[in-house]
Amino acid sequence: MRIAVFGKTDRGRRRSNNEDDLALVDLTGEREIREIAAESLEVGHKGVLLAVADGVGGRRAGEVASGLALDVLAQEVESLAQTCPRESIFQTAVEHVNKRIWKEARAESDLKGMATTLTAAVLCYGRAVLAHVGDSRAYMIREGKIRQITRDQSYVQSLVETGALTAEEAERSPYRNVILQAIGKEKGVEVALDALEVAAGDVLLLCTDGLSDKLRPEEMAGKLDSKDLCWAVESLIGLANERGGEDNITALACRIEE
Repeated sequence: MRIAVFGKTDRGRRRSNNEDDLALVDLTGEREIREIAAESLEVGHKGVLLAVADGVGGRRAGEVASGLALDVLAQEVESLAQTCPRESIFQTAVEHVNKRIWKEARAESDLKGMATTLTAAVLCYGRAVLAHVGDSRAYMIREGKIRQITRDQSYVQSLVETGALTAEEAERSPYRNVILQAIGKEKGVEVALDALEVAAGDVLLLCTDGLSDKLRPEEMAGKLDSKDLCWAVESLIGLANERGGEDNITALACRIEE
């Protein structure tokens, strides 16, 4: 399998710092691709890890949480998997990340209360295995149609599922950013897992709520229909900023080339 990838994180227009982070890691070669860009990356037997994280906790704690979570996740997946990670291995890796963040938050006073969302995928052998905690999202675009893969672990999403709010009301709710789970928030975490087959032409988008709160899914699909993933991601982030940019904004797009 061969993929094209481009990702970017942006501080937005209102925040003084960026608590988002993202990662692209070739698990077979055990190397992190720092530029988060690859026009043609061959996927080896252990796969490629893509991930986004949205840190919380104030001061520098959010930045530390998101960055540390992605570093530890890559280390855990590399050490646990001899070949393409199964769902159970991915779950174990994220649980270990959660314990590490939880311990760090209690070991240093400046990091008290730090936590982070985490949405990650491993691509290999024609499959994408996803792990998810919080309200960052993963979407799949296939033949111009977009589908949200992950389910927000948020207060308003729980109200939508019980019928207490409509989806439209949830988008306007002042509680829409209240999350029910985050990496490092508690000693234990329930990791949501998904797996799906991928085919040439499919685009996987991972993003934080700084993007998904500002753009409709159909708008994301429209931009990502371009062959130029760099332009598409830049356009998505630019549009989110034009609409206020109150939050940090992160988007990581991956197209299956063959």
